[in-house]
Amino acid sequence: MFKAYKKFWQNYVNFNGRTTRADYWWFTLSNTIIWLLWIAVFAGVAVGPIMKYVDHGRFTQADTPMLGLLIVLLLLALFYALATFIPRLSLQYRRIVDTGLSPWWFLLVVIGKFLSVSAAAQNNAITAAVFFLNLAVFVISVSKTDAFKKEK
Repeated sequence: MFKAYKKFWQNYVNFNGRTTRADYWWFTLSNTIIWLLWIAVFAGVAVGPIMKYVDHGRFTQADTPMLGLLIVLLLLALFYALATFIPRLSLQYRRIVDTGLSPWWFLLVVIGKFLSVSAAAQNNAITAAVFFLNLAVFVISVSKTDAFKKEK
């Protein structure tokens, strides 16, 4: 798992080459664990001030350090998300090429990311499109190496 995570950072903007299923999914597992740990820490820090706000309708002076910590945690999450955005795209690109598909299939990922931002508008058609695009990307990601390669 650590080896795949290290390879992820070594190939930060490498849109050439290949990514095996194992490397892709070990990184995905590592990244998921990192986000789950962050969510657990954030929730643990946020519960106290939020409950005080619910009970009293305002924050007190004693809540200031915790609110500051919440802001720092949010900034760290934003930094990590931005730092991994391009490498995750390059990883997905290499995985698509590894399955034998044309690099043009990467447009599914790009369109999916764009529509995910648009889905916040609660448009059912956009939400459905995002779901099916993500489903297609998932199927490609779990496919064997050269699964879609055309024999000549």
